[in-house]
Amino acid sequence: MISNTYNHLGFFLFQERYQWIDEVFIVLLSAFVFNLLVTKGLKQLHLHFQKVQKIWQAALVEALRRPMSLYVAFSVLCYMTHLVFLKVFEFSFFDLRTTLSIGLAISIAWFLLLWKRALILYFSLHKTQMKGALEASKIDVINKLGTLFIIFLTLLFILELTGRNINTLIAFGGVGGLAIAFASQEMISNFFGGLMIYITQPFTVGDWINLPERKVEGHVEEIGWYVTRVRNFEKRPIYIPNSMFSKLVVMTPSRMSHRKFEETLHIRYEDMKVAKDIINDLRDLLKNHLDVDQILKPAVNLVGFGDFGLKIDLSAYLTDTSGEGFAETREDLLFKIYGVIQQHEAEIVLPLRAYSPCQNP
Repeated sequence: MISNTYNHLGFFLFQERYQWIDEVFIVLLSAFVFNLLVTKGLKQLHLHFQKVQKIWQAALVEALRRPMSLYVAFSVLCYMTHLVFLKVFEFSFFDLRTTLSIGLAISIAWFLLLWKRALILYFSLHKTQMKGALEASKIDVINKLGTLFIIFLTLLFILELTGRNINTLIAFGGVGGLAIAFASQEMISNFFGGLMIYITQPFTVGDWINLPERKVEGHVEEIGWYVTRVRNFEKRPIYIPNSMFSKLVVMTPSRMSHRKFEETLHIRYEDMKVAKDIINDLRDLLKNHLDVDQILKPAVNLVGFGDFGLKIDLSAYLTDTSGEGFAETREDLLFKIYGVIQQHEAEIVLPLRAYSPCQNP
């Protein structure tokens, strides 16, 4: 009888002492079921929103899935670790509430970053189909500023959770920031230089730019916060600090409205009798050409008597500003100009070079 009583008492004490193990298994099972149900539910919601073309909601649900799932796993791990240390070692090396709050702040920040990235990607891919869509450079600066804003707020929130006095940090940061500013003037000027490029947009990614003072010319591949990468026509990458653009003249040939066609030719003095007819026909040629802008009037004039012939200048503004299009139009005009001169039985003359057959090469 007494033996049975001791057995029951021992079992009761054992059960009471290790009851927390059952609690751990219950928490694990609950977290697993919750994660499974929520993940499946969010997937179904995402598919539904995609079908009905609700992009914001679809992006939100997709961005929520991974941070929520991992936060649940993180919470269970923290709770189990905390419980094991309390029951086995009778102490815990971290505060459970603070740790969970920090994990929640990081998870929310992660969710916002994923949601922002999904929306930015969607707008970048579909900007041509959207009315009043933002330019790629503006989308890029919104993306970067949004990332900085989310990270900054998250850090402030974590500092508040850990008991740091934000006002003291700000005051200290004012003094420390001044010292850092002197030590990193170049970095700060490059950062604000990049910001001004995004705001004023003297060029954007893909533009052809020319810095004549530095003899740099090429296409912009990337505008970063510190440097801008330009690939020149020899396909070599050039990295330019952003602060340089506030000190240099920047030409953006890719934004020109027209490309100017200019040509000077000489015909023989004995062709003077048909020179007027040649000039009139050349004017008609430029006037009737489809790629010549007629608002900016083309010009063909006899401008002088050269050492070896009559000097005629031609100029016109072509509407196709692409390199390939301009080259093709220029080629077409040159062939037709030569045809006009041949039609009047005139000849183009070139300067003669003195040549002596006895001269050594």
